[in-house]
Amino acid sequence: MNKRITSIALFDHESLNKFEKITSRISEHLCKVPYRENDREKLDTLPYHFTFTVWNIEDKDKAMEIIKNLKIDEIKIKIIGVNVKESFNNSWNLYFEIERNNELYEVQKDIYNLAKIEKYNPDTLIPHITIHCDRDYNKIVKIKETINKNFLPFEVKFSEIGLFEIYPAKRL
Repeated sequence: MNKRITSIALFDHESLNKFEKITSRISEHLCKVPYRENDREKLDTLPYHFTFTVWNIEDKDKAMEIIKNLKIDEIKIKIIGVNVKESFNNSWNLYFEIERNNELYEVQKDIYNLAKIEKYNPDTLIPHITIHCDRDYNKIVKIKETINKNFLPFEVKFSEIGLFEIYPAKRL
């Protein structure tokens, strides 16, 4: 298995509770891990998060240095909807859609300029917080409809970026 490191927004407790409250209405088991791994449900130990970038494990020291030296103020993110996009290995990603804002963009840009991983270029990345990945598109649509029945835009916040070894997640 190719070990990875990911840098993520560490949402505060109140924000995580908002995500849990919305997703608790779903009877399906939710899994945020893409279809790259076996036993992915067991590997899904990250909290709800916004990903800034990923590195290969060989770049651990570089990643730790980048995140250690990055200072941010509290950033508020408005969740404006639920959407679906194609994902890895013929699967679909159901996600919370984020309203773009300058504070988040600047942090994304700072990390991108240091890491240079094109997939996470803030000018092309769809900012999102994954709810569930699945190959069954109808299942994804059903979950989306369930969430949208009572969905209202809401705000979450973070003031720290965490660095995790994945899978399973272990904070560095």
